[in-house]
Amino acid sequence: MTRARVDEVIGQGMHRFLGDGVHYRDLLDIRAAMDDWSQWCATWSRFGDAAEQRGRIAEEQGHVRTAAREYARAALYFHYAQNLYYDDPQLKRTVHDRKVAVFARAAPMLSPPLRPVSIPFDGIEMPAYLRLPAGVQDGSKPPCVILLGGLDTTKEDYQVVNDLCVERGLATLAFDGPGQGETLFRMPWRRDFEQCVIAVLDFLEQCPQIDAGRIGIIGRSTGGYYAPKAASMDTRIRAAVAWGAMYHLRNLASIPRATLDGFVYVSGSRSVEEARTFFECIDLEGAAAKIRCPLLIVHGGLDTITPMENATRMAAEAGGPVETLIWEDSGHCCHDRSHIVRPAMADFMCRWL
Repeated sequence: MTRARVDEVIGQGMHRFLGDGVHYRDLLDIRAAMDDWSQWCATWSRFGDAAEQRGRIAEEQGHVRTAAREYARAALYFHYAQNLYYDDPQLKRTVHDRKVAVFARAAPMLSPPLRPVSIPFDGIEMPAYLRLPAGVQDGSKPPCVILLGGLDTTKEDYQVVNDLCVERGLATLAFDGPGQGETLFRMPWRRDFEQCVIAVLDFLEQCPQIDAGRIGIIGRSTGGYYAPKAASMDTRIRAAVAWGAMYHLRNLASIPRATLDGFVYVSGSRSVEEARTFFECIDLEGAAAKIRCPLLIVHGGLDTITPMENATRMAAEAGGPVETLIWEDSGHCCHDRSHIVRPAMADFMCRWL
């Protein structure tokens, strides 16, 4: 594939890259360094290598905060090296594992630190990070926000929202569900994916460091379906955010090709038609009215993955208080308004938890 494919993907994803923490100059240099789509993974990985090396030098010199941020940046660049990259599944796995390893070096150095935990689910362990806000050593129990990703989004690339939550005194639990991150290699996507959210709630209910009576959830992209779906099933969720509302996924064949390839891959499907049948499970009809907790819907009118009707229908049918952040000229998850949306989601959790 040609340079045009590179320009297309970076153009479509630029706001997300920047919102998640990719440095603007690095993004320009990454774009300039690629003449062809075949160089995508290697180019992002090279910038990840550079950030990891800076982190290693900073750590050796005792600059712990700098080391933590460089390791986290390296993990983000390795994440985008393999994000929605299915040309070479083995290479995707190799780079993914580098992401996981370098973020594990960042986690204990970040302030406050992230602690790795494992959540039992149907015979496997789902890897996760539990993070407590600063100042809870006195025994007080903070509320907790579950950070749920979507297609090929993971616990490691949720760091900006994670930071915003803990800055506001909220604990966080970021995890990889079936078909996501580390868990993908243990269990593919499931039609009953929402059951893994129930398993996370069970885990948090037994967690002595947090207030199990004040749990919220932010669901990104396909998580914008599973977060409200779980809230419709379990009253332990006291506040929910649909970050890119997904009432259904009946428009599967009309979404961007890279995303469509991802849905085929994570579900273990052999074709688009098979994936369409698989993802018929995404449908809030009859469930939305059972959402009694406060719900924030974040959506863009130009979203090509989940159309506007998904947001309006979810808002109309939800059974509890509904707030909306909707821009007609914005795209998927409103990444072009990340400076507004992401703090607003953390503030929403503060208000209701």
